[in-house]
Amino acid sequence: MKIFQAYLTKKAGNEIIFRFEDETSANQFLATYQLFKQTLVEIQVTDDREISSKQRKFIYALFRDISNWSGDMPEYVKQVFKMWFEQWKDLDEFSLRDVEKSVAAELITFMLDFVAEHNVPLSFKPLDALEPDEINHWEYKALIEGFDVIDGSRPVELAHGEHAVGMGRDRNAISNVGNTVFSLSHAHHMELHSVGLSEFKSKYHINGVLVTPEILKELEIRGRKFGKS
Repeated sequence: MKIFQAYLTKKAGNEIIFRFEDETSANQFLATYQLFKQTLVEIQVTDDREISSKQRKFIYALFRDISNWSGDMPEYVKQVFKMWFEQWKDLDEFSLRDVEKSVAAELITFMLDFVAEHNVPLSFKPLDALEPDEINHWEYKALIEGFDVIDGSRPVELAHGEHAVGMGRDRNAISNVGNTVFSLSHAHHMELHSVGLSEFKSKYHINGVLVTPEILKELEIRGRKFGKS
């Protein structure tokens, strides 16, 4: 597959006009199109925003923490994770100096999944560095893997959001499907009850995980039952 770059310039009804960087690029595209006798062109929209300094700092902190946990040098960890990620996403080799912002976000999620699944100690709180979409994924991993979504500590308790269980009720005798829950240490669970749900969510920039039958099943497979499904 040959890739060409072009920029949208005009839309009229269901027709859209694209502009190539120069006439040579336009001619090369036309020649390729005619050579293979194509009638359909696939368009892929890419994120041309570069990685932020915040994302880059976070990624290198992950390299260091995984290095401390594994005993491997940080540069080796960097090369291995970049290679794994590029192979998984079928990407060409990229540089962390100017990679697309969306690709950097996916790399962060990829590495955090590894951290969560292998219980790698972190030197920072991920919530301080994650974007909103990445926070949602981190909350889900915290619930499934059983660590505190705020500081990564274990063990954890299932804290209810909008539909609190209440005192005197058996948590294991009710269904959590449709409830919003948080994976929290005892200290953070008590803080939630102390300051209230709204202030707690605002302080840590989290929303909780909406429990589905699939999530309950996954928890049960891992030997962690939280109420009836």
